[in-house]
Amino acid sequence: MVLVGRDGVRRWIGAETQAALVRYFAPHDDAKRLPIFPILLGDTPLESLPAFLNLFQATRWDGAADLPDTLIAQIRKRLPVRPEGAVLEGCPFVGLNAFRIDQARLFFGRQKETLDALACFETRRDRKPVRWLEINGNSGCGKSSLMNAGLLPLVKQGWLWPRTGIAHWLRIGPMMPGQHPVAMLAESLARFSRDALDAPAEMADIRRALEADRRGLADWLRGRKRDDTAFLLALDQFEELFTFADKDERAHFDRLLAAALGDPDCPLYLISTVRADFLDRMDDLPCLIDLRNRLAHPWTLPLAGDEAVREIISGPARLAGLDVSEVREAMVADAHGEPGALPLVENALEWLWDQREDSRLSGRKYMEQGRLAGILSGSADDLIRTLDPKRRQRALELLFNLVKVDPESRQHTRRRIPREEAEAIAGGGDAGRDLVDLLSGLRDPEGGGRTGPLRLITITEEAAGSNDAKEVAKDKRRWVNLIHETLIRSKGVDDKGRPQPYWPTLWRYIEENKALASRRDELELQVREWQSRRGMGRLFGLAGLRDLMRYRRLRIPRHSDAGRFLTWSRRSTAVQLVLLASLIALLGESYWWTRRHELPVDAMVLQQRFRLGYAPIPELVPIPPGAFDMGEQDRQFIESIPEEFLPNFGLPGKHTEVAGAFDLGKYEVTYEEFDYYIWEQQRSGRRDVKYPTTAKGGRGRQPVVNIDWNEAMAYAGWLGERKGLECRLPTEAEWEYAARAGTPTAYPWGDDVRQESQGAIRAMANCDGCGSPRGRRAVRPCREFSAEPVWPA
Repeated sequence: MVLVGRDGVRRWIGAETQAALVRYFAPHDDAKRLPIFPILLGDTPLESLPAFLNLFQATRWDGAADLPDTLIAQIRKRLPVRPEGAVLEGCPFVGLNAFRIDQARLFFGRQKETLDALACFETRRDRKPVRWLEINGNSGCGKSSLMNAGLLPLVKQGWLWPRTGIAHWLRIGPMMPGQHPVAMLAESLARFSRDALDAPAEMADIRRALEADRRGLADWLRGRKRDDTAFLLALDQFEELFTFADKDERAHFDRLLAAALGDPDCPLYLISTVRADFLDRMDDLPCLIDLRNRLAHPWTLPLAGDEAVREIISGPARLAGLDVSEVREAMVADAHGEPGALPLVENALEWLWDQREDSRLSGRKYMEQGRLAGILSGSADDLIRTLDPKRRQRALELLFNLVKVDPESRQHTRRRIPREEAEAIAGGGDAGRDLVDLLSGLRDPEGGGRTGPLRLITITEEAAGSNDAKEVAKDKRRWVNLIHETLIRSKGVDDKGRPQPYWPTLWRYIEENKALASRRDELELQVREWQSRRGMGRLFGLAGLRDLMRYRRLRIPRHSDAGRFLTWSRRSTAVQLVLLASLIALLGESYWWTRRHELPVDAMVLQQRFRLGYAPIPELVPIPPGAFDMGEQDRQFIESIPEEFLPNFGLPGKHTEVAGAFDLGKYEVTYEEFDYYIWEQQRSGRRDVKYPTTAKGGRGRQPVVNIDWNEAMAYAGWLGERKGLECRLPTEAEWEYAARAGTPTAYPWGDDVRQESQGAIRAMANCDGCGSPRGRRAVRPCREFSAEPVWPA
């Protein structure tokens, strides 16, 4: 018997009450259960009964009169009585939603598991300390509900005192990591400070404190601790740190939480829920995994047994005065051994309540609708079928974007997206907003009331991750998520190895669009890499044309991170395409130009250089006045020439005087220089001038040939205009005078074609009788002849 006064069950009898509840819920045989009889003293309100004690019929007693005969009879029979009659209005079932903290009175069937999990915390002397309770289990086994509606209400009532010695507990959360776990933690701390502390703190200030140092969380909590009080952080869906969180924030969150939990002077305790199939990802949290081995107690939530499922069905029904006798055993049988049975049971009960006949849940309707799995898929299909084909396609596309697709179809998981992105995928504008509202159960297609018991998505409000205090108000974003992973799960495979999804419509859509999901993941990776770049590096991290073509089917909001990335990528690609088209056009025109003028293909490069301003003009060197002996100076050679040919060589010793100084081109006029002259003439409109044909040695810097005297004179006149001089072709005397450069000998090195060098006679030129080797070119004389003339000072 538990005597409950106006202050409820206080800590000095809480331990005994907890032990009694364990002895009641643990046995499966009713005969072995410890009966419990709550007695309300005086005018103590019924709400003073702590969780689980309100499952029994309470008796009022003033402490003076005799105990009621009915209570005496119950005690003698060891039969506790449960409350009878409807004490709850509305639907007592939560559907696919997880139980909330304020729905603890509806949470049935998991009392023993709740008490067992609560007993994992330990800080007593000579015991291994446990400050982190990790609740893991299969998807759909009720982890979030156990934490919210089972553990947290009991912790608030001080039920951890027997094992920790701490009577008062201040709860932070529940929170989910989301994409920005540090921002989410800052938001939860800000809400906690506003609700539980005397001095509320601003989220922006908390965010800066958390980001400043790995001890940010520990120091913030230590500055607000009180005697006999501890903080309890409730962290739901821990796997989001692996599937959804930003990599850098996940690493910092790992350091923050580990430092706080590992600090003996920081009174922080943690309850987390995580899917069992993500436990192998704990290596991604190196700080917490070390702490997990020392201060954590991993606890696996078992599947709900048949008795638990009966209580889950019957308990809320008693509170609402419902008759579930027609469906209870059929649902227990359907849920037997099914890992994700609990959300299916709750969803079916909610659907049956909506279809109830008076206060009775119909077994006929349950069977006709297809039992547990059929009610889920049928209700989802009914909702989708209310849409026209275009909106139906957009609805499936939105739901698909809320799934992180496993290529092997084994572990599809949920992924959250901002509401504005969801609305854009759903069609944008009012149409997208209405479709999101419809799928979240807010309105029907005609804009009326709710569509029915089934909702496919949920909408939550969380922090988006701004660092600027002025942006905190804008930092709040609404996120869209699938109502439950049951929508994207399979209950196993058939005898042919084919999956048996709970909702075949969405499953088929996922299977048909796996490639699209892969591209979406690639895009997200590219966006994160692009955001990590700085300055000009961002230009090189944009998507190319090939990637843009692969991403074209993805519906990405323009103002999202991915939308901005794609916008800049399209602009960059457009510029590149314009430049490429211009280059192709330029090269095509240049090639046509070479064909039209019968020039070699490599002249295309020279044309572009001319266009860019390259102007090859001959270099002139000054030649001083003077005199020289003109003509052949090798007398032996002259004597060998017949007399009638002597005028062609000039008489030896003919003294010629060059009276005035002049400038002469340092080298022969090249093809390049002459081509530039033709280029300039044709640009000015002259079409009568033509490029000279190419010599065997090619063009470029080779001396120009295949031009006549008139063309040479025209070039000289043009050159004079360019330089502001009077240019002409040199006379024979001027050319020889300049070429001799003041040397009176037959050759630049002397009068003999041979010369002594290092004790040996060498031929300085290839000629007959000179002693030079035939059939190969002598290099040294070429160097000598090409040397720049050096005039005497």
